[in-house]
Amino acid sequence: MSDQIYAVIDAQGLIVNRIVGAVELPGHLCVREGDTPFEIGGSYIDGVYTPPFEPPIEPLPPPPISDRQFFQQLASVGIISEAEALAANAAVIPPPLLAVIEALPAEQQFAAKMLVSGATVFERDHPMTVAIGAAYGWSPAEIDDFFRDAAQL
Repeated sequence: MSDQIYAVIDAQGLIVNRIVGAVELPGHLCVREGDTPFEIGGSYIDGVYTPPFEPPIEPLPPPPISDRQFFQQLASVGIISEAEALAANAAVIPPPLLAVIEALPAEQQFAAKMLVSGATVFERDHPMTVAIGAAYGWSPAEIDDFFRDAAQL
């Protein structure tokens, strides 16, 4: 059998600690806990325990999206067609890159075209970057070098 747990309560009724076994503390009250443990920061006033107030956590606003992501999502939810989304990007994919994209499975081609034609930033570790590098026989180190060289432009 374990010792009883007590809440140490200050003069304002705030729970400041939890202890095993009752003790005498000047200016503090020790109250034996029931089935629900008291939490530090809660209050015990006139025999009524109130847990500490925790303000609700507001969700963070969504991150900004690029114009490419905007138009691609519009097409994904059916507001505009894939052709309209591609036209909104208004970029022409060079034939060597288009050949790489057209070698992908059909269900991946639209997203790849949107990415290549509309990206404002290209990420080294993005799967499309890896696919393009692989299509040209580049090693991971060669892809890294390509990105380092491009960053100097």
